[in-house]
Amino acid sequence: MNDEIHHEAWGDRVGPELLDAVRHSNVAEVLRRLEEGLSCNWQDTEGCSLAFLAVYHRQWAVVDTLLARGASIDLPDRRGWTPLFWAAFNGHADIVSFLIGRGANPDVRTGDGEWPLFWAVYKGHTAVVRHLLIGGAKRNQLDEDGHDELWLARTLGRQDIVALLEGQRAWPKKRPLPRNSDGSN
Repeated sequence: MNDEIHHEAWGDRVGPELLDAVRHSNVAEVLRRLEEGLSCNWQDTEGCSLAFLAVYHRQWAVVDTLLARGASIDLPDRRGWTPLFWAAFNGHADIVSFLIGRGANPDVRTGDGEWPLFWAVYKGHTAVVRHLLIGGAKRNQLDEDGHDELWLARTLGRQDIVALLEGQRAWPKKRPLPRNSDGSN
């Protein structure tokens, strides 16, 4: 598992012009192809959608264009990974935040029962964990061995994530303001 998308799989049913349009945020070309009949949920041989490719290249205008035309932000690839799952696994907190803001399901599971929060904890992506929790990710889900993400964080010694999962702040508490000699602030 890594941070790559296999671009050679994209050439099977669409031309390189469309792929370049997505990669370089050429919204007009993407719209033209959709108007010609290309499905907004088109997927390559690996199951990666145009939205997935746009997310991978951080082409937010293309993502929004595809979503406006009915594309699913939660369309999984052949591994069962959605764009959000991929972003969480690889530690891209900004992408996780963007996708949750566009309605991505923070609790999506693969066929193997994996989910974004568990992997973000495992990999130590504190900012991703924070965004997933803010985005409504459920806590205390269990893996096939009966372990939840809090158990995993404790086992791996990820104290900042333990604090987040326990609902505590992962940063020091504010110090009280110094008092004046008369007892006022």
